Amino acid sequence: MPWPIPVFTKIDYPKPISWRMWLPTLAALASSAVAAVLLLWPHGKPTNTFQFWGTLVGAPLVACALVFGLKLDHWEGEQTDAEEADKEQLRLTEMWRDWARRHLSIVGVAAFPAATEEVARFGGEKIELPTKRDRAIPFDWVDAKGATLRRAHLLQLIAGRFADALRGQSEIIVTLMLDDGSLREGEAWTQQAMSVFGSIVPDAQFHIEAQPATGGVDWITRQVDQIDTATRLVIAAQLWPEEDGARGFSEGAAAFLIEPGATKSGSIFRPMTGTRDTLESGLAQIGQIQTSPDRLRQVWVTGCQDDESTAIRSALTRDPKDMAVERLLDGVLGKPGPASGWIAMAIAMEAMRGAGPQLVAWREPESESLHLCTVSPLPHEETTV
Repeated sequence: MPWPIPVFTKIDYPKPISWRMWLPTLAALASSAVAAVLLLWPHGKPTNTFQFWGTLVGAPLVACALVFGLKLDHWEGEQTDAEEADKEQLRLTEMWRDWARRHLSIVGVAAFPAATEEVARFGGEKIELPTKRDRAIPFDWVDAKGATLRRAHLLQLIAGRFADALRGQSEIIVTLMLDDGSLREGEAWTQQAMSVFGSIVPDAQFHIEAQPATGGVDWITRQVDQIDTATRLVIAAQLWPEEDGARGFSEGAAAFLIEPGATKSGSIFRPMTGTRDTLESGLAQIGQIQTSPDRLRQVWVTGCQDDESTAIRSALTRDPKDMAVERLLDGVLGKPGPASGWIAMAIAMEAMRGAGPQLVAWREPESESLHLCTVSPLPHEETTV
């Protein structure tokens, strides 16, 4: 469902007082007051006195001032109420905007799709890589290694990418987001992660936790809503089991280094979960509250149906001649799996360094829910001459 953000109605300000309407009214009122003074003035009482002329002039002035004053007071009350309601609405809108823009600060990211090592090529105008749609693609080193060595190899690849950033840290939380088969071997993953990362940062204290990759959206939502000062490495992976069997997804992995409060970083913003029917309203909220719609020019899609990806592009840009760029990852990466959403976010953040916000959309296997998440890519890597 879209976020529970209330729909604020437009504040109606009172119409300005129209002098064109009120001048005839005041003139008629003044005339009536004059006539009343003349009619009620006692017979035989002189009319050339100050009392008579003061009453004749003062009565219409007092009547007009009283009637117009009541109207002006009522108008000012309505104007004040509208201004206060408008300020309150702006305050609530800003609070919801801050709520929607809560994010994880990502200082490092790495994508490891089995289909290719050329992640940077995803940032081109067209993804010119071999089409492997509906294929379950393994890592090219799968056949030569058992499960233990395969896990260790993947963890070593990730450790190599983040070694410099991890050194100097005293405490690191490692969160493993795994497919169901790998999660059943969670203890082995934990021990190997402890061994691999402990070898590159021997003085750091590691806390390693494992959970399903399909719970990533709920996990991100919880993380953005809590104060967490710890350095955290999130590793999402989907690996084939060692035994023979149906290969329901392509292998792949992604890693994110989260450093709360980092200044030069990318971001994973609060995600949204919905359905095909709520897609348009959900994207409208993302465009209005989380980021401006004209900045979402790239859509990364995995695990979604073709009509859903088309609907996403249409909802983002109303002009058919200026549609957002669509990145259909399944055609290159093969069959999506439990961690494909994480992999798509990592590819978008790594391939589009220095670019504006990106929208990532994915559906997890055997799920009706559609996940939408805005990410802000990492800044360009600094180079030394």
